[in-house]
Amino acid sequence: MKKVKLMLMLATVVLLAGNSQAQGFGGSGSSYLQLGLGVNQHYSIYSDYDRAYNTNYGALNFQMEFGVHKYIGLGFMVGGEIAMRGAGYYYGGVYAPGYYAPSNSPYWSVGVPIGFIANFHFLQLISDKAGKNFADHLDVYGGLNIGSGPVFRNVRDKYDNDPYYDSRVGALFFIGPHVGIRYFPSEKVGIYAEAGYGKSLITGGVVFKM
Repeated sequence: MKKVKLMLMLATVVLLAGNSQAQGFGGSGSSYLQLGLGVNQHYSIYSDYDRAYNTNYGALNFQMEFGVHKYIGLGFMVGGEIAMRGAGYYYGGVYAPGYYAPSNSPYWSVGVPIGFIANFHFLQLISDKAGKNFADHLDVYGGLNIGSGPVFRNVRDKYDNDPYYDSRVGALFFIGPHVGIRYFPSEKVGIYAEAGYGKSLITGGVVFKM
């Protein structure tokens, strides 16, 4: 009888431990790796003082988040992005990559955004306060991001052999809010989607509990 009780107690401990790991956000000590594809739009300044917004397509985003509190995570992100014939506005006598006249821009660009993130996982807070378990496999969060990184402007077309149109190196800058959702159909692997302004307009992919 004592052996049966001991086995039941051990099984209960294992189940409780498994349930704690099944939470959408595991709190302090947890970590998450996200890999996704999306669309980024970043403000950039080049060495010739052209200012631009680059709309980047097919951006690859890599993000790590570490739980530092029951409802708060901090982390970093790095990405790779390409803007083909980035739309531009007329600045200094030329079309710079930006919002307008995409067919007239002579440039395409490559950027490497690097930034920091802070997330508040409010669904886990709501679940705890309500005494429910609807955040076991689902995580909804909001946060802020800030960062910079190199951007390389490359010439796609030459206009009348104008020497102004040449390749330049610049720096991108981003800051803004974002919201996201993660769903874990299994204990370690899930999917996510995120939208906002700053590091990415919209991105989605796979998330791993580390």
